Amino acid sequence: MADEMFWRLAEADDALAINALAARSIRALHTGSYDDAVITVAIEHAYGVDWQLVHDRTYFVVELDGALAGAGGWSYRETIAGAHGPEDPPGNPLHPSSHAARVRAFYVEPGLTRRGVGALLLRLSEDAAREAGFTRAELTATLPAVRFYARYGYLPTGAYVVPLPNGLSLTLESMTKRLAQPLAMDAV
Repeated sequence: MADEMFWRLAEADDALAINALAARSIRALHTGSYDDAVITVAIEHAYGVDWQLVHDRTYFVVELDGALAGAGGWSYRETIAGAHGPEDPPGNPLHPSSHAARVRAFYVEPGLTRRGVGALLLRLSEDAAREAGFTRAELTATLPAVRFYARYGYLPTGAYVVPLPNGLSLTLESMTKRLAQPLAMDAV
């Protein structure tokens, strides 16, 4: 069947493919919103596989017709932006009663935008965060992604600036959303 989307949890073996996807996605989808120098340095220092999400089993990949179409996930840890290396210590855990889950590290193959890949990753992440007891989610959106997240109920709360090498910085938008509880099956 053409255009069959399949999702699964990311594995360590996916790292190279996800990092390559992240570079393609950022370079293509951020042009016009950020300077080329910022994009290049951000790809090298801020974007890519967040190993903590892979270790925590909260990072998903989506395949379309057998090819990597997107990756993204959520976290129950303090870190809200930036990739963690495979040997970095984990961030402190968040408590669902007093903190928001973190939606993190979304990348979509540039030629596959607006085909439901990002929406599926977001649904999977929100559903898993809800199952873990979180009632709110927050994220830092790149400037071109703000409209996507706003379409799914995220509200902007202010700028979030990530310092980069060479005196550069990456401006993101902090956004938040209340996670509605899914309808009980007997209520439908």
